[in-house]
Amino acid sequence: MTAQSNAEKIEYKLNKFSHVYQKFPFLNHERYECAVDRADVKFIFEQLSKVPDEMKQLILDNAFKLKERRERNLYILHHTEKLVSFLPEKLRRSMATDDEGVRVIVQDCADRCRRMALHHNVNGRVKPSTAVPINEDFSYATKRLEPLTEICGSNSGETFRILTEYAASFRIEAIKVTEKGATELGAIKRMCDKNWWMRRLRKIFNQAYQQTAIELNLVHKYKQIYASDLTVKKRQQQRAYNEQMLSSMSVINDAGQRFSLKELSDLNVSNPAVRKAELMVRMRGFEELSKEHGHQGIFITITCPSKYHAVYSKSGQPNPKYQHLTPYQANQYLCGLWSRIRAQWNRKDIKPYGFRVSEPQHDGTPHWHILLFVEPQHIDELKQVVSHYALEEDGDEKCAAQNRCDFKLIDPEKGSATGYIAKYVSKNIDGLGLDVGVYGENPITAAQRVDAWASCWCIRQFQQIGGASVSVWRELRRLN
Repeated sequence: MTAQSNAEKIEYKLNKFSHVYQKFPFLNHERYECAVDRADVKFIFEQLSKVPDEMKQLILDNAFKLKERRERNLYILHHTEKLVSFLPEKLRRSMATDDEGVRVIVQDCADRCRRMALHHNVNGRVKPSTAVPINEDFSYATKRLEPLTEICGSNSGETFRILTEYAASFRIEAIKVTEKGATELGAIKRMCDKNWWMRRLRKIFNQAYQQTAIELNLVHKYKQIYASDLTVKKRQQQRAYNEQMLSSMSVINDAGQRFSLKELSDLNVSNPAVRKAELMVRMRGFEELSKEHGHQGIFITITCPSKYHAVYSKSGQPNPKYQHLTPYQANQYLCGLWSRIRAQWNRKDIKPYGFRVSEPQHDGTPHWHILLFVEPQHIDELKQVVSHYALEEDGDEKCAAQNRCDFKLIDPEKGSATGYIAKYVSKNIDGLGLDVGVYGENPITAAQRVDAWASCWCIRQFQQIGGASVSVWRELRRLN
């Protein structure tokens, strides 16, 4: 290729990218005070193509607040690299992909696992020295392979190790085969199933999108409360798809009656109304038991240290102490804290019972509301244990003693304990019965965003403390 033809090619590309202004509104330089060089347009377009459309405009707006060209380009470069780093290295080119693209990646991963499983099992022995050629680009025309046979049975240990290492490259935890009923061969078959990959990769993509929104200061009460709009939209699409699938399938009982799966689903705790009613009935039962035995009710709120909070509550500005920890990691901190608290209670022979509600603060950081009943003589010890462990990590930071944990004794003359926690249950399920949310938001809309938040980060919203398991409780409720 001659120097002239090469120069013409470069000029053609620059001219091509200069038209990006008209094709993509988020690159319209008339929006900004300063002009943009054509080479910068090419660079900006290539960088922003790595992130979802919902994030492009925000990155560009923040970048053009900087006057210097170099600073703008460095801001765009560093932020796009940081955002795509929330995905595993093999998926970083696919952050901006849509649901159809995710399905293609899922099918490709399942087929690769199947190929590796068959390749490493020939005539009943493993051939570890032979490498399987893996093309890093996901193919839209991946050839379907035949189902696995028992050829993997004799060498399941080595095959399981190989597939586990491949799954680990996507940050997917290994399947535990020590549990009852789980075998290495069963784990191999799971990793060769596209549905297994779909659940895990969808979770990885959703959490990456949500953490991206948090890093861009989108998730707080002044913009997109509890969860990003993209996360909420994906959750609504998923629920609509599930309802359509359940409505299209039906079952027939022994009496010849036909019911759709959607009708049967609405009869159990999958229905928010049924779930809410069951939680309130169980809570009311605890309260009646406490009155019968003369126990004291106490309402506890536990929050995370400031390093888990991305945004200030009052101003909505980024928190400089934030250490880029996800809501999932914040909830794991609370779980670890709670396990230490309960262990200390057991050592002191304190046996409280009640309910725990996990809900997001305005920026998506979880905090826990706990309603407990305990013997009156144990109240002070119970509070001392909670305070000690809640302040064990970063307890010397400003206002930690006032904000990390809060206690309120339940006064029956002012209202019932069940009524006290009812608003937290409603806020986290359907929002019905509430006039306004904690931050002045519409309670029904807020409940939908909380549901998307809990689904994205795999957070258990409600937990019974003490008492029988829910299965035993449900069976005992059937008795006269």
